[in-house]
Amino acid sequence: MPSLPVTVLGLARWLLALLCLVSLNVQAAIEVGTLTGELNLGQHVQLLEDPNRELDIEQLLNRGDALGWQASQQETLNFSFSHSAWWLRLGVVNGSSAEVRRLLELAMPLHDYLDAYVVDEQGEVVSQWQTGNRRDFDSRPVAHRTFVLPVSIPAGESRQVFLRLDTHDGLYDATPLYLMSDASFLAKAQRELMAFSLYFGALLALLIYNLLLYLATRERSLLLYVAYLGSFFILMFTARGFAYQYWWPTLPTFNNQMVPINIGIFAVMLAVFSNSFLSLGRHTPRSARMLFAVAGLCLLSSLPALLGHYAPVFRLMIPAAIVLSCLLLGVAVLRSLRGDTLARIYLVAWGVLLVGVALYFLRVAGILPYNIVTEYAVQVGSGIEFLLLSLGLAWKINQFKNEKLAAERATLELQRSLNERLEDQVQQRTRELERVNRQLTALARTDPLTGLLNRRQFHELVEEKLQERRRSGQPLLFAMMDIDDFKAYNDLYGHQAGDEVLMRVATLLQDHFRRAGDRLFRLGGEEFGLLLEVDSLQAGKQLLERYREALQELGIPHEASRHGVITASFGLVACQGCEAVRDAQALYHLADKVMYEAKATDRNRVVTCSLLPET
Repeated sequence: MPSLPVTVLGLARWLLALLCLVSLNVQAAIEVGTLTGELNLGQHVQLLEDPNRELDIEQLLNRGDALGWQASQQETLNFSFSHSAWWLRLGVVNGSSAEVRRLLELAMPLHDYLDAYVVDEQGEVVSQWQTGNRRDFDSRPVAHRTFVLPVSIPAGESRQVFLRLDTHDGLYDATPLYLMSDASFLAKAQRELMAFSLYFGALLALLIYNLLLYLATRERSLLLYVAYLGSFFILMFTARGFAYQYWWPTLPTFNNQMVPINIGIFAVMLAVFSNSFLSLGRHTPRSARMLFAVAGLCLLSSLPALLGHYAPVFRLMIPAAIVLSCLLLGVAVLRSLRGDTLARIYLVAWGVLLVGVALYFLRVAGILPYNIVTEYAVQVGSGIEFLLLSLGLAWKINQFKNEKLAAERATLELQRSLNERLEDQVQQRTRELERVNRQLTALARTDPLTGLLNRRQFHELVEEKLQERRRSGQPLLFAMMDIDDFKAYNDLYGHQAGDEVLMRVATLLQDHFRRAGDRLFRLGGEEFGLLLEVDSLQAGKQLLERYREALQELGIPHEASRHGVITASFGLVACQGCEAVRDAQALYHLADKVMYEAKATDRNRVVTCSLLPET
């Protein structure tokens, strides 16, 4: 018997898959072969409550519809406070001619336990995962802050997907559920990463900016703002699943403890900052006490989370947070009606945040549609809030400064006559102190006799120049100069005459070496150092020869010298790249050694040495 065409066989397999799904009394199977966008599965799944948490996948497959599956009516699944486990069932079919892979995303990063099973047409489990926020992060098949499950469907076949949702102690979060292609998930993930990167980056920039302002001004209100913003940053980073993904992926218990604890800390920081920002202790002390009481209640109610209790925490924390929000709004409205500009800024900022929170939860409840506004309303609202509060702090600090300046002007006006006399005296003494300081600075840097740089400056400047030339690879030229037979000169003519010779030698050095990079040092007695701003050994030697000749031409008599006049010997070292020179002291010893070669060869001459880089 001839075989049917391939297209007819494919159609038959697809119809068979549909019949299998219909026979299981499941809602209409979702065609995933042509699915390209993002599909919200809230109303496409069936739900089964397991009050005793005793059902497993084998029982579900064996007992089928006898268990009482119910069609979901929610856009976003929300089981609220419940001690039951919940099963979700979804049918998918691939009517295309090629195998496809679709990603099922449970878009709630804080869900406790998630067990997932993919079942084929013969009722066999082909894929399964056990993951959740109370299991290590690497239990997730896709490394993402939410739970993403890859489901593969061969051409012309169908699959059933079963999800078991359970909690630690009966607290469920709203659970968005989406089905999409790899490309759609990648685009969605990139959009989310871009949005959250901009958001957290903006919060971090505000935090660092205000922290630096605090360090510069020591304004306490800025420090409180930084603490408030920091607690909110950590709270959002944890609640959105990023902290578990990047900071502590192997600490699921700690991650779950951090969410309620961070909420309690954030409530306290909010109360402390709001009290400071609005000056409630001065204007409305009763409101301040109420504010701290409610914030303290939020913090205390979060502590049972350290012992593993979460549902009672949020049963108490949610109404406390609502009371805290209403109290802050009421105080801000009251202060605004009394003309407080800061209160008006605070009212707008806090109102924008509450609007963002309301839009997000209305979207989670299914009242508002999912779109970019409702999904990121909290981020946009909190970003605007913190920016407005930062501007309000700047205005507040500026007002304080203006008031302080006005008071200072009034005081100065009353004491003008006395202050003018005092200011003249202070200015006179200040000028004298500046002059003395300049002299002391010059003395600390220079030799008092010759005015040249001293030995300390030699070490500092030469070390800097060595490091610079090592980076640039340019040569460094340094010369040592020693006046010939200077001890004999002092013995013959006296130390006063010797000092005059040193001053004339130094003056001649300053006349000859005037380049911006030239540095002249008196290193002790009749010994001088010259750091030359030239590019070659030949150029440096020419400069020293001209100076040597000029010194000899001065004709300072020296009967004890073989030359009859004051002369000097020079040792010039050229370092190519400076790698071979360890430090300034090593350079000094090298140049000194070369100079003594000049001394040993009839003096009154320039001896050079070139150091090539090591190979």
